[in-house]
Amino acid sequence: MTSDNNKNMGGASTRHRHRPTALDIGDAPTQPGCYIMRDAAGQVLYIGKARNLRARLRNYINETDSRYSVKFLMRRVAQVEFLVVTSEKEALLLENSLIKTHKPRYNVRLRDDKNYISIRLHPGEPFPRLNIVRRHKNDGARYFGPYHDTRAARKTMRQLQRLIPLRVCSDHVMHNRMRPCIYHQMKQCLAPCVGLVSAQAYAGLVEQALLVLEGRNAEFERDLRQRIKALARELRFEEAAVLRDRLRDLLATVEPQRAVVGRGAGDKDVFGFHREGRFMAIQVLYYRNNAMIGGKSFFFNHAEAPLPELFSSFLLQYYSTAPVIPREVVVPVAVDEQATLDELLSEKRDGAVTIRHPQRGTLRTLVSLANKNAQRAFVEQQGKEKALEDALASVRDILRLDNSPNRIECFDVSTIQGDKTVASMVVFEQGRPTKKRYRRYEIKRKEGQDDYEAMREVLRRRYTRAIAENDLPDLTLIDGGKGHLGVAVTVLESLGLGALPCAGIAKARAGGGKSDGERFFIPGRMNPIVPAQNLSGVLLLARIRDEAHRFAISYHRMKRKKATLSSALLDIPGVGPARARALLAAFGSVSRLRHATAEQLAAVPGISGKLATEIMSALRAKK
Repeated sequence: MTSDNNKNMGGASTRHRHRPTALDIGDAPTQPGCYIMRDAAGQVLYIGKARNLRARLRNYINETDSRYSVKFLMRRVAQVEFLVVTSEKEALLLENSLIKTHKPRYNVRLRDDKNYISIRLHPGEPFPRLNIVRRHKNDGARYFGPYHDTRAARKTMRQLQRLIPLRVCSDHVMHNRMRPCIYHQMKQCLAPCVGLVSAQAYAGLVEQALLVLEGRNAEFERDLRQRIKALARELRFEEAAVLRDRLRDLLATVEPQRAVVGRGAGDKDVFGFHREGRFMAIQVLYYRNNAMIGGKSFFFNHAEAPLPELFSSFLLQYYSTAPVIPREVVVPVAVDEQATLDELLSEKRDGAVTIRHPQRGTLRTLVSLANKNAQRAFVEQQGKEKALEDALASVRDILRLDNSPNRIECFDVSTIQGDKTVASMVVFEQGRPTKKRYRRYEIKRKEGQDDYEAMREVLRRRYTRAIAENDLPDLTLIDGGKGHLGVAVTVLESLGLGALPCAGIAKARAGGGKSDGERFFIPGRMNPIVPAQNLSGVLLLARIRDEAHRFAISYHRMKRKKATLSSALLDIPGVGPARARALLAAFGSVSRLRHATAEQLAAVPGISGKLATEIMSALRAKK
């Protein structure tokens, strides 16, 4: 055993490394900290934390532990390291940091770390509006959600817009508009931009919107009915009819939600799980104002550790990026270090947070519902996994490969008559896109249009690096026919990769320019392979090709747009990249900028009156 001193998490930590044939934890420290389990090759298998490292490791190594998951994991462990800290709280934070750094195989690890979507409304702003955000700021605004996809959030906003006519335009557009927009004609905006509604009346609409977003629909309904009766008594029937229609829309909107409203739900996140062997699904259901507003599923393929450890680690990772932390977090199992987790989440929320593991009552019913949803998601995910396995097996058969290609790299070139030629590479792993591995290439060769030369350049650049990094795919797919495939084969052979499987995909052309299905070209075969077009492998390869095409075209358009920006705006004295971006963000296009007045241009932050006049003159002269 060796040891050395390190500093970590603000406290002194000591690292111990065991390299015996049979793990011996007699020298393990009894302080709180983290343990790192490695295999014989030194790869990190699992990272955990404990208030007493020796006691926790004894649970793993003890032969009387009958849990299969523990035995499965320990059969692979050849050495253990310890990192000692000064408190359980530091151990939790250190574990989270180590998991992100080492990405252990058998830890639950959230790959989707993007923030969830919320709806923002700031009652204190002049004529507030609803907008969708991913990050919460301490700016006094109200945030509602989270929503796990933009469609759900936008649907809620559309429904609310029909109920309560808040403005939808940006602040800049509102301050520079001269006449009402189409939303006013559709009776979905009262046109505060041109002074058709007072600030006091608009504030009443904002209060109504908050009632709906907070789930207080009954109060909103009661208020509408009272106002309709009051307007009718005053013989203001047209105004009463508008509110009557709004009430009807409200009832139609909230009626489908009444099935999920339950007493005792409050503001809380409820977690459930379903586990079969080392495969596990975790489901979270969001309850706000006694109503379920949505949920999200997470799937793990190597969940070998005990559930209390798994859930403790999962919760810390989940709430490190979640935009909203409710007052209560309800879990299906007792978690490790619950008091410490309560403290950490309370600090992040800036308010009290309690983790509960209910045994009976309403909360237990909510956990059972989350468990059922986790089981349903687990079954659906298994069906998707089997479908992807079948699709990859179909790709193997179509392209005459020895094995199913777990990782496929697809290349495409995009250009218009040789102008700003670019290329793209998309990567699919296990039949799914891996967007963090996508790459875009700007072709360095500038002389004329030559797709073959562009493909030759990008393949040589990609696979020269892949050889150096030992990062080769199972299949290289080229968007193109026999000629493009010939280029790929030549490049791969020149790099010593003649054995790397590659193929070309191209649409057959029927009469009248119509497509007649997908054709596949493989090395050593003169004629293309034309399989049945409904095979899952054909559909998967076509999807990969279409994704590469989309990615290449989006990059090409961006290059062209940047060139247009350079010629139209950046050539004007006094306009740099920052001001050019601000102008385009405010007006949307160079065409709209040409039609803008000097006063409208000067309203953009950073644009003075003199510069606005120069911009207007320059753009109109270029037109």
